[in-house]
Order: sequence, then structure tokens, then C-alpha cells
Amino acid sequence: MQLAFAALFICAWGVNGRAQSSLPSVGTIKDYPATGLMTGCGNLYFHQRGKSQPTDADFVFLARGDGSNAWMNLNGRDVRLRQIKTRSAKHKPGPYSYRYGNWQITVAIEALTTKGAGEADPMYEMKITLRKGHSVRVIHAAGDSDC
Repeated sequence: MQLAFAALFICAWGVNGRAQSSLPSVGTIKDYPATGLMTGCGNLYFHQRGKSQPTDADFVFLARGDGSNAWMNLNGRDVRLRQIKTRSAKHKPGPYSYRYGNWQITVAIEALTTKGAGEADPMYEMKITLRKGHSVRVIHAAGDSDC
């Protein structure tokens, strides 16, 4: 009986461990021009927090200002996310909801209120939440809009 219980516990732990690894890794978008978001007023450009001088090679999330045509790099591939329409406040961007395969991705954007910020400082901070079942991964990013 104890051996059966131990085997059941180990199997349950192993399933839970695999569930954690079922969430995608988030990387930088490799082919920024292929997204089509190089021009257009109001596009959103986000890079992982902590980059002092981000470049086009550092983006982790790109989208139009309304959240449409959203792109991320998941598990090493640049992918377009399928937006799920939700009601959101008209006075600020997001939160936006997306699906990619079995993953649910929520993007919440907040304007930074730092007074005296320099021109190189980001306008927004972002919290990207990836979910699959009970597994959750959170990525923090900072970024701007291009107009």
C-alpha cells in the first residue's frame, strides 16, 4: 500500500513538473521587418525590462495600438498571436487577451508616471502573463508607442 502511494505521488509530481515546462519560453523577435510593424503611428514596441539602450533586436512584444497584429517570439519562433476581443477602458491601452495554440496570453500595459523622465526612458511598462492550465509564467517589459 505504501509503495503504491509513493508511486502515485511520484507520478503526480512528474505530471506537474511537465506542466510547468509546457509553457513557452519568451525570446526576442528575430525578424522584426517580417511583422509588418515597422511603420504606422501608434504601434507598440516592448523589450524586456533592464535594457539600457534597447534596439530593434530586443523586442519581445509588438502590436498595433489597439492590440491587433500582435507578435511574440515563443519557443524560438516569431509567432502572430490570435487576439481575443474583450471590453477594455478607452482611456488606456489593454489589457489584451491572446491565444496561441493551447496557451492563453494576457498583456497589461500601464503608463509610467515618472516625472522628469528623459527621452530614452520608456513610456509604458507591461506585464505579459502566459497560462496553460494551472501553469503560469510572467514576463515584465517596458516600451513605447511610435507617435
